[in-house]
Amino acid sequence: MFRGTPSLTLLLVALLAALLVAPLSPTASATPPQRLANYVTDEAGALSGAQLAEVQRAVDDLYSARRVRLWVVYVESFSGQTAQTWTQNTMRLSDFGGEDALLAVATGDRAYALLVPDAAAGTVDVDTLRRNEVEPALRAANWSGAAVAAAEGLAQTGSGTGISWVGMVAMLVVVGLAVLALLLWRRRRARTRREAEYAAAQRVDPTDPGALATVPVEALDELSRSIVVEVDNAIRTSDNELALAVEEFGERDTAPFTKAVADARTTLSQAFNVRQILDDAVPETPQQRRDLLVRVIVAAAKADRELDAQREAFQRLRDLIINAPSRLDALTQQLVDLTARLEPAEQTLTSLRAQFAETALTSIVGNVDLARQRLEFADQNITNARTLVARPAGSQGGLVDAIRAAESALGQARMTLDAVDSAATDITRAVAGLPDEIADVQNGIRHAGELLGQPSVPRADELRAARDAATAAVATAQSEGGADPLGAFTELTQADADLDRLLETVTEERETAERLSRAFDQALYTAQSRVRSVSDFIDTRRGSVGPEARTRLSEAVRQLEAAQAKRGTNLPDAIAHANGAATLAGQAQTLANVDVNNAQQAYVGRYGGGGGGGNTGAMIGGIIIGNILSGALRGGLGGGSGGGWSSTTFGGSGGGFSGGGGRF
Repeated sequence: MFRGTPSLTLLLVALLAALLVAPLSPTASATPPQRLANYVTDEAGALSGAQLAEVQRAVDDLYSARRVRLWVVYVESFSGQTAQTWTQNTMRLSDFGGEDALLAVATGDRAYALLVPDAAAGTVDVDTLRRNEVEPALRAANWSGAAVAAAEGLAQTGSGTGISWVGMVAMLVVVGLAVLALLLWRRRRARTRREAEYAAAQRVDPTDPGALATVPVEALDELSRSIVVEVDNAIRTSDNELALAVEEFGERDTAPFTKAVADARTTLSQAFNVRQILDDAVPETPQQRRDLLVRVIVAAAKADRELDAQREAFQRLRDLIINAPSRLDALTQQLVDLTARLEPAEQTLTSLRAQFAETALTSIVGNVDLARQRLEFADQNITNARTLVARPAGSQGGLVDAIRAAESALGQARMTLDAVDSAATDITRAVAGLPDEIADVQNGIRHAGELLGQPSVPRADELRAARDAATAAVATAQSEGGADPLGAFTELTQADADLDRLLETVTEERETAERLSRAFDQALYTAQSRVRSVSDFIDTRRGSVGPEARTRLSEAVRQLEAAQAKRGTNLPDAIAHANGAATLAGQAQTLANVDVNNAQQAYVGRYGGGGGGGNTGAMIGGIIIGNILSGALRGGLGGGSGGGWSSTTFGGSGGGFSGGGGRF
């Protein structure tokens, strides 16, 4: 064993301690904030002699151009302070004023700050200068280039130049012409826009307030003015025509037209009242004006619609009077033709009575007598109408009623005779088609029975009722079809149609339900998978996942439970809940991924590139509850990495600052 003197032993211990401590000491010298004596201070040895002269020249040029003093300092380190704090303190110690700016660079820390008072910045965007010119030069270790870029950037601001009075006059003339041209262009453009807006407003339904709500107020005003004039003219014209019509047709026949004109006049009067409110001296708010204009347009348009609704009928009434002689000739011919059909129809009815039971002919048994009565009534009205036509205009009251009564009576006589003529054909066709119709209905009855035998059939009560009605119709057709084939056939076809319609509806609803059930199963499976997956992810990384992801997952679970609860009552809602659960689970996964990544970066940044071995995974997984969530992950990391900065005043300079700093 080595043995030495006590003094030698103490010396070895001191040397060993120095070696152990040396690696833990910072290699770069830390420089505290200081009072600057020179415009360019290089304590880091960053500049050569030529570069120092270049930076000094750029600083001097800035002062000559704008009387702004740019100070530049290079150090190894900012002594543990942020770049902005170190620069602030240096500016305070240096008694900087409103025209003093400072670029501070820590070459060892790779940090910097450029702070410029607002008075010194002028029109220069200091943040843009810092990001686009200064910082790129620092990243390339171009220390002098960064300072030169800062000085030249601060020098780029507006400067006054002398302008002769001739140039000033010329400039004013040019500006005046430009303003005049702009005014003319804007006026023409405004006129074109108003014309286009008015044309568009005319295409809008004027009775629809919702459609008018999208029309500009100026176009509404112009539209309201034109529409009240047009409708007022229409009412005045209608008044004149109505007076002549009443004299010609009488008050009873023109009563609908009289009411339409009166209603239109009342409605238009309301529109004029609102228009008066708009035109008086009391101003309205923009919204009040819009509402009033819409009321005017809607009222006037409704008045016009009331006139239009009667205009066509009014014209037909006038045509009826004008063409009365020819119309009566045509009615007389119809009367003759229908009278000739009475005897053949009577013979046909006798033949049908011999072939079928009386119950089969119930709907037509009295048709011939009814047709004879209608023809006699038509003959009386035609005779009366001819008497009225012979009278002079103004004394033909009742002519329109007589013509219309004759037309209606002849129409009913024709229908009753047609029914007799077609009865034989209809009954024969019913007899021939009855067996096939019975078979068809029986097939529907069997199909309905099969569906009712299955579980969860939609509309089961309605389907059962339709099946029973069809069964009864088949029984009636089989027992009474020979006596009343047409009635049996009619009852069968009605029951068949009702049953077929319901069978189709039930089938469609079953297919829809099956399709929705398949869609729900798929949506539920997807949602359950995503919820389970993200839940496992959070569970194994619980030490790093924050509340946002957990909240989304909790809501996803709630939506999943709602989907399962509504499965038996409302499949569309259940599918919507399942899809919502899947979407929320996806959002929770994204948020959880971000939290885990941030936690990993935080741990590595705090403990170095090696990351502290297995402790990283243990902390992220929540096995070790440590500093990740308590500080680093939730905002305790980073800092000082760019962005803007503002401060209070330094050294009595007054005003604010622009610029900032960070790492490079």
